[in-house]
Formats: sequence, C-alpha cells, structure tokens
Amino acid sequence: MWGRKMPDQKQYLKYLRWVLLFLVFFDLVISFMAFFMSNWAIDLGKLNSDYIQGAIYRCGKIEPIFMRGTGVLWLLAAYVQFLAWRDPLNRLLIVNIAIIFRFCGATFELIEVLFLLPRSGFNAPLLYQILGVFVTGDYLFIAAMIYLLKKLDQKWWRF
Repeated sequence: MWGRKMPDQKQYLKYLRWVLLFLVFFDLVISFMAFFMSNWAIDLGKLNSDYIQGAIYRCGKIEPIFMRGTGVLWLLAAYVQFLAWRDPLNRLLIVNIAIIFRFCGATFELIEVLFLLPRSGFNAPLLYQILGVFVTGDYLFIAAMIYLLKKLDQKWWRF
C-alpha cells in the first residue's frame, strides 16, 4: 500500500529482539550504577538524610543498602530479558516475566512519585523528573512488546 512494503513476521521478531536487547543493556547500566555508584546516585537526587524531615539518621549520608538491593533486581531483570532475547517465541513465559517486571517497576515508581515522596516532604524536582521518564519509558516498552507479540500472532498472556 502506497509503495511501502509491510513488515513480515521475521521483521516483527527482529524488532522485538531489538527492544529486549536494548532493555538488557539499559538495565545493566542501571544495575551497575546502583551497585558501584550508589552514593553518587543518592547525592544526585539529594537523598541526604539532612534534607528529609523525620529520617532516622540525622547526620551523614544514607547507607546505600537499599539502592544496592535495587541493583540486584535490575540485574535479574537484565538476565530475564537476555533469556527472552535469545528466543522470544519459544520462551514466551520469560517474555511475560519481563513485561510483568517492567509493569511492577513502573507502577511502584509511579506510586513513589505520586504518594511517597510528597508525603516525606521531598521536593527536589530532579528525582521526580527522572522517575517520570522511567515510568513513561517502561509503560511505552510494555506497549511495544505487547504490540509486537500481537503482530507475531502470539498470545502474550498465555504460557
């Protein structure tokens, strides 16, 4: 139609694999930052305990154990998406796990932005903007994966 060739099944599979591969590297970068640059990430968001009212520790920096624990989750997400990237059609359950992980992560980040951070009196806009980009990106990647699976005639909700 109109001189454009419609993509075939192989092209949609290629697009899905590119999305999954991008997410693998993206999550590896986040995981690396959470493991090895956690203090920098905390300072970036100004999460120093002196800025948050009611924090347990009134002086010094927050121990980044939670940030490192989050890095473990991102490392697991990268691994799951790597497994899905290798053969998404024969590993549909793993693709579903990747979609569910992204949905849960985006939803928790949205809850954090809408309810948790304002309640604690946290008003630095940089963290709100970063989390807003992550939430939007996660939901867009979920939509892209579901769209591509639909174009591949795969029932993404079935195992």
